Amino acid sequence: MARRECDQQNELKIRDNISGSDITLNFRMPTTRERQDYQNKALQRKRNKIVENQAEARLEAGLKIITGFKEGDFERKVNGEYQAFTWREGAENYYPDWKAWLGQHAADLVILLAAHVFDVSAFVDRSGEDEAVEGK
Repeated sequence: MARRECDQQNELKIRDNISGSDITLNFRMPTTRERQDYQNKALQRKRNKIVENQAEARLEAGLKIITGFKEGDFERKVNGEYQAFTWREGAENYYPDWKAWLGQHAADLVILLAAHVFDVSAFVDRSGEDEAVEGK
């Protein structure tokens, strides 16, 4: 599939070691400006030092690009009992503060999403290099 404009919806499937389940996060591609903002926040120069804010930058950037998740992947306590909630406005279990909830209770997953999208969105395919060197 071709890479498309930044409004494309994507999904990241994660094996969550905390819950022991598979979780799917939906996200949109970041804009170039969002990529620049992320890089500027992740590493900053303060006088003579480089200050790393990568976890904070990833959480902030991840919350900006996340657009939803698979129904039933997250539950919160309602009246003392766990209840699945959704990000889909108008749905029965819609929770309007779902992004804030994820930032508080599943920050590790949001940070992983941002790392996947902002830091490791591609790799250089070097599979043919060994063959080319051997053939010389």
